[in-house]
Amino acid sequence: MAPETKDVMLTADAAETSVTPPHRTEFRRIIRVFFGRKLAVFGLVIVIILILAAIFATWIAPYDPFKMHMGEELLAPNSKYLLGTDSLGRDTLSRIIYGSQTSLIVAIVATAFSALVGQSLGMIAGVSGGKVFTVIMRLNDTLMAIPMILLAMVIASILGGGIQNVIIALGIGMIPAHCRLMCGQVLTLKENDYVLAARSMGTNNFRLMLRHILPNAFPPLLVLTTIGLGTTILAEAALSFLGIGIEPPTCAWGSMINDGYRYLMTNPVLAFAPGVAIMLVVFGLNMTGDGLRDALDPRLRGII
Repeated sequence: MAPETKDVMLTADAAETSVTPPHRTEFRRIIRVFFGRKLAVFGLVIVIILILAAIFATWIAPYDPFKMHMGEELLAPNSKYLLGTDSLGRDTLSRIIYGSQTSLIVAIVATAFSALVGQSLGMIAGVSGGKVFTVIMRLNDTLMAIPMILLAMVIASILGGGIQNVIIALGIGMIPAHCRLMCGQVLTLKENDYVLAARSMGTNNFRLMLRHILPNAFPPLLVLTTIGLGTTILAEAALSFLGIGIEPPTCAWGSMINDGYRYLMTNPVLAFAPGVAIMLVVFGLNMTGDGLRDALDPRLRGII
């Protein structure tokens, strides 16, 4: 073979081996990593089912969840009532479906409230520093010294039952976690070159927080918010089970467990069915949060 031919072939081989791999956008990488986690996908499916059940409860539920069927109390699962009836003759399956509305409303509103207040306080403390930082974070440490569920129980006991008071109690109980995480993110990001450059150009603190710090602190806050939804649903069920949460006759999974545990030996489905619903939803939200954490982890960029 002629030397010129060898040189051409070597050049062609080198060109083939040096071809740049196709560019993968950040969004496509996040989607690929998330859907590569089977548990995360399974959790997302559960969350979607919860949302659809809450939205279309009126059409999905086979019976009116508040209607009492006289003479059909405490029935075991059968072809007419798939999960049986409770002590008042109400269809258990219909009450579980409608209970998803209560859980979803409480979780979304309480988590949004705690995220808005906690992250705002954490951002203000981190950016301002000095006495503002000391006051906000010492108050936050005081709240963190009390377990979230215990703090929510105290507030709910003072305010009384009902969806509105439960939302306030759980929202206040979740504020410390959001405040501390946001403050930590701000303290890390404020020392980056682009933030220092913006500050040297005269950017005020408000613009600095919204334009430069919040977008870069968003991924871990999103993960905390997703996992916080599951924590809030579990806490709401605990409050309702103790009788200081959602008041009857509103459908709530925790109060359904409270009503059903007295019949564990005769009709265990009354307590197990809402308990399984709580377990699956919390598991789904936690797995979705874990999948988001893996997908948004900057250490995986360029690797997965």
